[in-house]
Amino acid sequence: MGRRKKISKENILNELVAIGFARVTNYLFVEEGQICVKPGEQLTDREAAAICSLEKTAGGMKVKFYDKMKALELLGKEVGLFGGGGGNTDDGPGLMAAVLSSTKEEIDTDDIYELQQTATPCPDLVE
Repeated sequence: MGRRKKISKENILNELVAIGFARVTNYLFVEEGQICVKPGEQLTDREAAAICSLEKTAGGMKVKFYDKMKALELLGKEVGLFGGGGGNTDDGPGLMAAVLSSTKEEIDTDDIYELQQTATPCPDLVE
């Protein structure tokens, strides 16, 4: 059964931070001259949050990450780095305040399941 997630400013910002500050070197390692994907059970929740998809290909594993630049842009706007408000300026409500105010009711995520995909350890290659 899936875990229930509370939709809050803090949770949204944490997801954006996970995506925006992900480093590919946290997911890959070299073994016997081959680039290998870290097994899924070894990923932290923060590391797993940045992965959009994993796909087994003829040449190994293809790892696709969420859009890092978009996450950094949204975070930058939230803290006022790009003139995006951040909730602390006189320009009106911040980005996150606008997102949260647009959600009129709590979203029930009980029926949304989180999939735990496990990457096959070496000798798979990353394209």
